[in-house]
Amino acid sequence: MFQIQTNPLGCFAIRDGKIISHSSFISGQSTEITAKSLIYARKNLLPEECKIAEDLSKSKAGCEIGLKNCERAKQDKTNFENVRFVEISQSKIIPIEEIAEQIMIDPYELKRHIWSVNLEITKEEMRAPEIDRVAIQLISTVDELNNTVNLMDEQLHEYYGAYFPEIDAISDHEIYASVAALGNRENLDLKNINLSEKIKEKLRTEGIASFGMKLDDKYISGASLLAGEILNLYKLKAELEENLKRVMIEISPNLSYLAGHMLGARLLLRAGSLEKLAFMPASTVQMLGAEKALFKFLRTKKLPPKHGIIFTLSEICTAQKKDRGKISRNFAAKVSIAAKVDYFKGDFVGKELKEKFNKVIENLKHKRH
Repeated sequence: MFQIQTNPLGCFAIRDGKIISHSSFISGQSTEITAKSLIYARKNLLPEECKIAEDLSKSKAGCEIGLKNCERAKQDKTNFENVRFVEISQSKIIPIEEIAEQIMIDPYELKRHIWSVNLEITKEEMRAPEIDRVAIQLISTVDELNNTVNLMDEQLHEYYGAYFPEIDAISDHEIYASVAALGNRENLDLKNINLSEKIKEKLRTEGIASFGMKLDDKYISGASLLAGEILNLYKLKAELEENLKRVMIEISPNLSYLAGHMLGARLLLRAGSLEKLAFMPASTVQMLGAEKALFKFLRTKKLPPKHGIIFTLSEICTAQKKDRGKISRNFAAKVSIAAKVDYFKGDFVGKELKEKFNKVIENLKHKRH
């Protein structure tokens, strides 16, 4: 029986105590990447392990491969037609010192390397949650601010709208608050308001001849104060979103480029961390935020959900209904790749992933014409 063993030195294919092939972690790879690979290997098969298993399956039909914690191979079993993974006990694991001897690693170099990798693993386990928490807290705060601002906007529309109903023609809530902050409808100074001159003149005319209720200035000032606080919240929200953008570009550049910093941060929030998002199957990424709909489907067996919060992506929400499932699956797969690359601090592939995703959209459009 073959064995696959993974340790700080690399991934090794072993038979009868002898190494028959391996993928080294020592040459051309930093200890930081090695540490992340070993953390990943606690629950998943590494790409290097998959490659070794694939090569072994070609060498022998009905290949049986021993693996420590073979539960992590479950999601990858379908990739190997002739492979059966079996659990091996700790007593059958070849000590790392023997492996180092077979590949001619000096004992002193081995100790130094193990110490460096273990140090990086400790750092990563302590550091990763802190970095993710910044983005998660920021997006949570922004979403809470959105809810608060929406509620206050409703109150302002009822309050100031009763006094100046014609202003309801302004659909932008922030501009509405800017006008309401000016107070008296009969004396509107609109020079700093982001509206066309035609609309400004119309508001001035309507303000003088408004059909709204008449109020003394002492009552109008309440609406002005409320509008002013709403504008402050809009300003705070914009500053937090800009801060979030900088954080997301730093910790997850590929995900930010592909999904945008807002959706990317919401995916981190739903997943719990960048690590969890990186290790999630694409099918789970696709359903993040659709948990209630998914449970309803499991209970009633009616129409399964096709997407979760990724529906807010313009390419998905504006697509034809029949195409949304395919686009969502493709996008979720790209998100999964981007998150993995970001977690392992790989090269920037966001532009390439975005172009491939856009190509899928274009192909679907061409098929309809």
